[in-house]
Amino acid sequence: MFGQLMEKVGAVNPHRYLKSAFWLTSTKVASMAVSLVVTFYIARTLGPQNFGELSYAQSVLAILTVLSASVGALYRDIVKHPERESKLLGTAWSIYMATSLLSILLALAYVFILPHDRLTILVLSILCLTQFFSPFSIIQNVFYAKTETKWLSASNLSLHILVSVAKIFAMTTGQGVVVLASIMVTEQALMAVIFVFLYTVVHKGSILKWGFDGTYAKRLVIDSLPIIFVAASGLISARIDQIFIKHYLDITSVGLYSVAVQLSEIWQFLPGIILTAIFPAIVNARIHDGLYRQRLGFLVIGLSTYGLIISAVLTVFASSIIGLIYGPAFTGSVITLQIYIWSLPGMILGLLATQFLLAENMRKIQIICALIPLLLNIALNLMLIPSMGMVGAAWATVISYTLYPLIPLSYRTVRDRLREPAVTPKAS
Repeated sequence: MFGQLMEKVGAVNPHRYLKSAFWLTSTKVASMAVSLVVTFYIARTLGPQNFGELSYAQSVLAILTVLSASVGALYRDIVKHPERESKLLGTAWSIYMATSLLSILLALAYVFILPHDRLTILVLSILCLTQFFSPFSIIQNVFYAKTETKWLSASNLSLHILVSVAKIFAMTTGQGVVVLASIMVTEQALMAVIFVFLYTVVHKGSILKWGFDGTYAKRLVIDSLPIIFVAASGLISARIDQIFIKHYLDITSVGLYSVAVQLSEIWQFLPGIILTAIFPAIVNARIHDGLYRQRLGFLVIGLSTYGLIISAVLTVFASSIIGLIYGPAFTGSVITLQIYIWSLPGMILGLLATQFLLAENMRKIQIICALIPLLLNIALNLMLIPSMGMVGAAWATVISYTLYPLIPLSYRTVRDRLREPAVTPKAS
């Protein structure tokens, strides 16, 4: 059945695509399961204050590294022009490394200029070292483009399990956030080595043959601008509240708030898989069988129902879940979770809205729809955290995330596209 679906949407050698998708999905599910268990254990062992230190440093670095999305269109170009692979990779690597160095400078400037304690400065400085190795992740695009993901996925999962064991060992031997940050840097370094090894041995390529094309560099950045804006909106909206909480409240509050964020964000994983697997077929229905709106409507109803059910369940059992997973030290997260979890329906429908705008090539609308909730989220955090604390940050997230999937409907272009009969999508 899946093979027939792939053939229908125009895929050549559908079994090869399905095999690649199987490896990517299965290893990602396994990696996420391992990550959740390890993160729960780390949070419970470190306690709110030290876990807050780690979460805060990760949030700062995540926001400042959003510029790495400037090579987001690389995969498409490798698929279209495999004969220029070395020049494309070399150019993308150069851009990624330049943005990584800029991110390091911004992170260090931020942490030294604004008042921070020694531990925060040390942890963030260590995590900055990951940016020297991150650019090699572009090699993955080669394997994605050629649907040769078996060795890539297996290697990533094996390394992830090994590093997870190291983290647990560090916690059982009484190590703190400095050691954890060092392990994270080691993970990125080993991952870079694995990427280069697979590219050299499995793909038979050579990084020594990589080149740089100034014209392509400019086009790659321009083509990736929508991806940058969307990625920036998502990352900043998800992490900026923790930075504000640190400066308005304290680092312990960051740790408590991070728990609510984790227990809410993990539920996005299943809708993400569903959208990745199903949405191409839904877009294809627009061209072939006129069932576009009907299938899109079913998807909206299904995802909304899923989000509302999860939100209701976690609201009722928040206290028991936090107590069981994180321990009594994190009971201060209960009320925040009961509010924050209601951002889940908006988060999920926001993923669908992003997929829709991308499929319809509505780049300008996509950028605006990402920018408005981001600015609203920042403004609400600034207004609500000083008076309401963590609860205010949670409400800011709920309001901004709920608004996001509604914004596209304010555009006549979007409404007309949803009404019109089956036609080939046009750029707007």
